Amino acid sequence: MLQQLSPATLFSMRDRVVFMTGAAGGIAAGLAPGFAAAGARLVLADRSDAVLARAEALRAEGAEVLPLMFDVTDLAAVDAAFDQAVAAYGRIDVLVNNAAVIVRKPFLEVEAADWQRVIDIDLTACFHIAQRAARRMVAQGSGRIINMSSIMNHVSRPNLTPYVTAKGAIAAMTRSMAADLAATGVTVNALAPGYTVTEFSEAKKKDFHDFIADWTPLRRWGRPEDLVGAALLLASDAGGYINGQVLYVDGGFLAVTK
Repeated sequence: MLQQLSPATLFSMRDRVVFMTGAAGGIAAGLAPGFAAAGARLVLADRSDAVLARAEALRAEGAEVLPLMFDVTDLAAVDAAFDQAVAAYGRIDVLVNNAAVIVRKPFLEVEAADWQRVIDIDLTACFHIAQRAARRMVAQGSGRIINMSSIMNHVSRPNLTPYVTAKGAIAAMTRSMAADLAATGVTVNALAPGYTVTEFSEAKKKDFHDFIADWTPLRRWGRPEDLVGAALLLASDAGGYINGQVLYVDGGFLAVTK
């Protein structure tokens, strides 16, 4: 009993296959090494060739990694990517739906193309990729789907209408997917990071950086590696009874924000 309940057993990802989109940058800079350190085999997907360098760096540290380059809005390419992943590793145990873009414009200046780009990548592609992963997971009787949401599904800021809309929809879709996949052995949850320092964030703007750091109870911005523990919880046996939830990792930001 003690061995079964040990953290090393509960949080182990040994030999499990993690398929992660948006794996070239941003939050994946913490998640990919975190899953690898827990023993997972990785399928790192991105349309940028930077994913190849990330895969090579992880391989140099002993990780088993398959990098795939494709556009998440191209359904034929998505299907081919899943076929490649299954051909290489035999199964998909965890999906991390992490691909996203942000368009920062005032609501009155958002063009149709801006709106469509964000919705296509941040929401619609997430649906299609989750559906394809879920079909394989249901067939094998187990799986974990982690959709990447944001604190922006709960609060908002100016100039982010398409992104806020997509992330709010991700939270709702996560609940709906969990209900549809009940009793299949597949759980569906969302991770919602707070303000996190990545190449896509506005952390380089000193006034804004300092405002967020001062407002957040932990008095700092998040880092990509701050998401690792929560992701492992949702992906491993430790989180086997967590389903249909949005897990906020925000340093307490929402606790002090109405």
